[in-house]
Amino acid sequence: MDTTTLIVCTLLVSLVMTLTMAAMYFVNREERYLLDWMASGTFFLLSNIVAIFITFYQVPIQLSLALGNAFYIAGHATIFSGVYRCVYKRSVWRLVFGAIIAVILLHFIPGMTESVTTRIITFYPIIIAFNVSTLIALFKHRPADIGRVYWGLMAVLFLFIMQLAVRGGITLFGSENLTLIGDQFMQTSGTLAVITFLFLLTICFTFIITWKKELKLRRASVTDYLTGWLNRKALDSIATREYERSAREKTHLGFVIIDIDHFKRINDKFGHCAGDAALKKVTQLAKEVIRGYDNNFRLGGEEFAVLISDTDEQEITEIAERIRLRILQSKINIDTSQITLTVSVGIALSTPLDSSWHDTLERADQALYEAKRQGRNRISSAAHMSIEPQSQLT
Repeated sequence: MDTTTLIVCTLLVSLVMTLTMAAMYFVNREERYLLDWMASGTFFLLSNIVAIFITFYQVPIQLSLALGNAFYIAGHATIFSGVYRCVYKRSVWRLVFGAIIAVILLHFIPGMTESVTTRIITFYPIIIAFNVSTLIALFKHRPADIGRVYWGLMAVLFLFIMQLAVRGGITLFGSENLTLIGDQFMQTSGTLAVITFLFLLTICFTFIITWKKELKLRRASVTDYLTGWLNRKALDSIATREYERSAREKTHLGFVIIDIDHFKRINDKFGHCAGDAALKKVTQLAKEVIRGYDNNFRLGGEEFAVLISDTDEQEITEIAERIRLRILQSKINIDTSQITLTVSVGIALSTPLDSSWHDTLERADQALYEAKRQGRNRISSAAHMSIEPQSQLT
């Protein structure tokens, strides 16, 4: 395949990648990482435009090579920045700009412009480093609900890294004298690898975006829109799974049920908007002191539940007391006023007598009513039916 055809094919694939990411961003404006991947396609596109100018026109060779290679490496850098923003919600565009400047400056080192082999040996490690960093970011952050979609992208990155390493080794230890433009094996195979890489990247990115959107819709169906806690629909599937797991592993699961004391008074005195603000604040405060891997649910109204896995009576009591104290010690701003809320809490652990998690939840609910009967702002356990509030945790 001649050089011109290869360059045009690469340009077209880059253009398809850019337009696909732009279209995806147009309908998913909140997914900012799509801008990085759109920029990646644009950088690859610019790199190929520079290659066309070098091939068919008389242009300053040093500046053209510097821009072409800078754009190409920026394409790989923005693949990494997009993945990093996708999984860690942070931008690394300073790194991208730094890479562009560094590559341009490296072209002013004596001998860099004259030797294709020198440029390959210099820039391949940078390209490999960006792709390995992308691979590591994906591997370290692959949640179960979307991780399988990342595996395809990881496979594409791994294969591209391997072919770069092999071709770099051939360049370093081989005897082929490479020219700037030609149809030698190294040049042809490299361009074909890039075309395949960009094509597969576009497919993988499209799958990731589509899957994340579907996952977001699925999560929305099981999430309380006001507090962000899971709803009763989610409780059934998650509690069933955790109950079965605790039965297999012979551990205990527990429920902490939280009810805001005198919540109706807030609605009556300040209005329903103030009531909503109180609900959001209570769930936020509770989330701060529970274990990060426990599941939390809004049961309805001002009543909430936290499902505690693999626990015992002492630990679940301490968690409940942390919740109670955290809410008691916090002021909640409503209009121009600051109010203090209290909560009543019921706790229960699963026992061999329970036929399902519903029995455990029912006993926690009974304990909650006992806490309210005793005067509110306290914890009641199904095991002891009354636990006086502790002033502090030991």
